[in-house]
Amino acid sequence: MIQNNSMLVDLTISKWGATLHDKKVSAEVETTHAATDAGRYNKRLIDKSHLAEINEIAGQMRKYHYARTYAWTDKGQRLLPSALFMEYRQDIAAFKAKFQKAVDDFLAKYPQLVQDARIRLGSMYEPSDYPQVSDLPAMFAVQLEIMPVPDGQDFRVDVAQETQDEIRQQITATGNARQAATVKECWGRVREVVGRIAEQCSKEKGRIHDSLMENAEDLVNVLSGLNITNDPELTAIEADIRALIVHPDAIRTSPTTRKRVADGAADILSKMNWSRR
Repeated sequence: MIQNNSMLVDLTISKWGATLHDKKVSAEVETTHAATDAGRYNKRLIDKSHLAEINEIAGQMRKYHYARTYAWTDKGQRLLPSALFMEYRQDIAAFKAKFQKAVDDFLAKYPQLVQDARIRLGSMYEPSDYPQVSDLPAMFAVQLEIMPVPDGQDFRVDVAQETQDEIRQQITATGNARQAATVKECWGRVREVVGRIAEQCSKEKGRIHDSLMENAEDLVNVLSGLNITNDPELTAIEADIRALIVHPDAIRTSPTTRKRVADGAADILSKMNWSRR
């Protein structure tokens, strides 16, 4: 059962955007051009370069999170296989520490950055646009919530038995449908990575980026954990993908290697049951 080998995780990353709709400037632009409801001007309160590190770490964290989880609900909850939990928790903690360090560095510079904005924004500068230093830390946060996967058999509420049975069936049916969707998503990730390898390596002079093999390595490193139904086909294909991975320079410099990798990727794609993937 998926309830025994998976959990739900909700990762929330909060950041201060440091932008603000300037109604005055927007109105001035419309007046200048005799326009109405033509748009809005958003000004950058802080030079964006000073938030670049925070944004970069947040982006990396989200990418990591999505690569190891499956979509589950529309509210942000995603399915994390138990096999990946320990590594996931440690890595998210490391990301969180890096994020907090970047935030602390930004907060230390913030008073001076506000003063710099007086010159950078000119007449658009407005002191009331800027949060107090004491309020800023709460605007940057990383929160991870972990929950069990709902199980219809655990539903116990004081309502009529018939209603309980109906709700249990609904919970079970929803869980089964979402489990099927996660299996399809897993195969979709395989198809995307392997298909890209087949496409690029089959071109005689196609550009080979390092990311081509990096993405394949990232996938196989978590594929056994993502295989929540222990699908033997997926286990076999994992080994096939590992056999494809070579240094990108070998593909760039050796036509023989390029063809071998292209043929291997095409063979993997041919093994996939496309009607179910």
